[in-house]
Amino acid sequence: MATPNNLAFIGEWFKNDTETVQQLIVSFYPSEKAIELFERKTKKVILHKTKIEDLSQSDFFVGAKLLIFGKQINIIGYGDSYTKLKYGNEQRIFIMVFSEALQHIGEILHAITKNDLHIRQLNMLKIDDNYSWILKNFCTEQSELSYFVDNIPSNSFVAMELTGDNSYIRFKVLCGHANSSDGANISASTTLRALYGTGIYFSNSAISSNMESKLIFSNNDVRLCLKSSVLLKNSTLCIIKPHAVRQGLTGEIITQILEKGFIVSAMKMMRFERANCEEFMGVYKGVIPEFEDIARITRPHTLRAQFGQNKILNAIYCTDLEEDTMLELDYIFKFLP
Repeated sequence: MATPNNLAFIGEWFKNDTETVQQLIVSFYPSEKAIELFERKTKKVILHKTKIEDLSQSDFFVGAKLLIFGKQINIIGYGDSYTKLKYGNEQRIFIMVFSEALQHIGEILHAITKNDLHIRQLNMLKIDDNYSWILKNFCTEQSELSYFVDNIPSNSFVAMELTGDNSYIRFKVLCGHANSSDGANISASTTLRALYGTGIYFSNSAISSNMESKLIFSNNDVRLCLKSSVLLKNSTLCIIKPHAVRQGLTGEIITQILEKGFIVSAMKMMRFERANCEEFMGVYKGVIPEFEDIARITRPHTLRAQFGQNKILNAIYCTDLEEDTMLELDYIFKFLP
């Protein structure tokens, strides 16, 4: 049971040895960065309260995938009324970044995390012309979504779901007025729209914003007509690792990639299942040698030197062989959900 000192969640742990799913109560103590695991039915202790430095409260939400001492635990619900009430008041809002603002997606992501808003879902999408009629149907069947659907760009855009306490009002202040010609860019020169242009869509109400997020990220019909913008050819893969994401470094890393002249043609936030990690990285097992930690000395301006901590927590993964590029991009952007 949760108290003001801890939060309780229901988690599922797939046990490989018996191929069964065990439900757990996952208790997290934010001030101590500690976690406890109990078997849900019997209350048997699976893990006594243990401090884990890498965990923070933002890692805990319904849908999260946690790796605790080699155990992948999927958070599927709230463990008690206190936690449900606390997270039930957390607003989920939807935004789109497109047009000229896409050139500054790194700075926009950095500003979002700096303002203590959490990115729960992110995907760069493009309308599939073969299924565009599905979107038109929403305009006629659900009038409250017509304005939003009409504002979905025909070219690539980044869709995001953000969460946080009072997140709608806070992002509204951060984003700024939709019309940059009305003087808002002078009176509020640090807003996102003043800095990076009006290519940022944000709903006119918190209720509408929540509906839009569900439409883009959860509606199966809409997911048919919004496809990944991945190009596959003349491309390479870069994965920003979980520790860098948790530290709020995603925006800074993307900004540096863009400043070096690269074009980000596809992007998605995902949470790897353990099995997918093993499958994806299996080709490197027993192949990669142990290198000395000299990147900060020999190549101090590289992303790994600037944002990495060691040879494991080295901030990013990138495709090392050109012939593997298409295979890896296809696996990440087409095979995995």
